[in-house]
Amino acid sequence: MSIAQYVPYAQIVSNGGAAIGLFLTAWQFWRSRKTTTLQHLQEFFKSTIEREAALAHATDDEKRRHAFVEFLDFLEVYSAAVISGLFIGVAKELVRDKLIDSIVTLERAPQWHDEIQKSVTSVVTYKYLIEFTAKHRKVLDFRRQHHQDSGTNP
Repeated sequence: MSIAQYVPYAQIVSNGGAAIGLFLTAWQFWRSRKTTTLQHLQEFFKSTIEREAALAHATDDEKRRHAFVEFLDFLEVYSAAVISGLFIGVAKELVRDKLIDSIVTLERAPQWHDEIQKSVTSVVTYKYLIEFTAKHRKVLDFRRQHHQDSGTNP
């Protein structure tokens, strides 16, 4: 047999190797995405704890107001992330649920309503937080009612 007769077999082996390589690359990409999603969730919950702690431990009104506005900005950023589809699957569910609980808490805290109004500086301030709230209004209302009935905070 001449070398020319082996070319089709070499192409079959080459194509098989390419297919295996493509599969391994896709698998590696999938694993990488899972790891990145976990890191984003960890960062989200770490940031949530930091923002809530800063608000809880603020020593005077000015620091408390600053911590509160930072918390609102944090909610805005993550509302935008959820709305734009940056989170998927269980990550989206966990972030969405935490945002909803935070919004319910804010809605049930009239002492902060005036501060929210003061922090609005333009028509785009809290644009995504407002959009998120409108999109999830039924869930927010249900949770607020549920927490009022049970006497618990979200």
